[in-house]
Amino acid sequence: MAVLHGLHIRGRGTFRSPAVEAAFAAVPRHLFLPGMDLATAYAPQVVVTKRAPDGSALSSASHPNMVATMLEQLDLQPGHRVLEIGAATGINAALLAELTGPSGAVATVEIDSELAARARTALTAAGYDQVQVVCGDGAFGHPDLAPYDRIIVTAGAWDIPAAWWQQLTPHGRMVVPLRLHGSGLTRSIAFHRHADTLLISDSVKVCGFVPLRGASDSAAHTIQLADDITLNLAANTGSRALGRALTHPAHQIWTGIMIGDTDPVEHLDLWLATSTDHFARLSLTPTAHRHTALDPAPRWAGATLHDGDATLADHTAQVLHR
Repeated sequence: MAVLHGLHIRGRGTFRSPAVEAAFAAVPRHLFLPGMDLATAYAPQVVVTKRAPDGSALSSASHPNMVATMLEQLDLQPGHRVLEIGAATGINAALLAELTGPSGAVATVEIDSELAARARTALTAAGYDQVQVVCGDGAFGHPDLAPYDRIIVTAGAWDIPAAWWQQLTPHGRMVVPLRLHGSGLTRSIAFHRHADTLLISDSVKVCGFVPLRGASDSAAHTIQLADDITLNLAANTGSRALGRALTHPAHQIWTGIMIGDTDPVEHLDLWLATSTDHFARLSLTPTAHRHTALDPAPRWAGATLHDGDATLADHTAQVLHR
């Protein structure tokens, strides 16, 4: 299963270094997802591992391809000291331990005591008991092992807390899924630190993550359009009338623009968010996808425009050739 797991990621061209590919082959992912069959544990998909009472995801095992993408952004080397914010299942911490080797050090911080305990148990069972699992608020980092050569964040952050700056070495590297818009539009951004006051980004990847909880949390502004359909938008950019948008007849207009799977159009949503005050993101459950005219294209993460009143325009795509 681990071999097929790696083949999927390699087939997408994500692996850039032999070390990251070897780490994926070495970590027994299924040990971190107890109770799940092997096919699910190694499938190319997100696996939600804890939900809030309202059904929203509180924690998950990220899509393997996204995990590999961020590890390549991180450029971790043997002997490095690395801090992870958001232990979740512990899978990523195990990969970090593989990459840093016996001469390195890995600490992972998890705000949820139940998840921290699970991650600690799984890491020990998988043979990574050298990883230090800390239950605490990731916004404050983990000063006990600082400074770190690398910091990686595995939850959506609204900002870069001072503690992360302070605990990163002068020439260290940090990978953070930053939320760039009130709707939750997020990018995994790799920063290289220059001196004391400057972080320079050299890599940006499309992603989506459960938001950080704790001191750095920021409430999202949402409108419930239907039981399984949520509109996420910047605060104060839309009226309650938007909640009635789905009661109006739907109209579909095709632009005639043809794009391929490898065409560099993944940042269309970012362009829309920075060129209008009426950008939002639709969130639909699988059930909603089957019972509504709305069909936002996954590659643009539910990118939607609204008029501030009761009209929505979602961006979709249709498959013309296989």
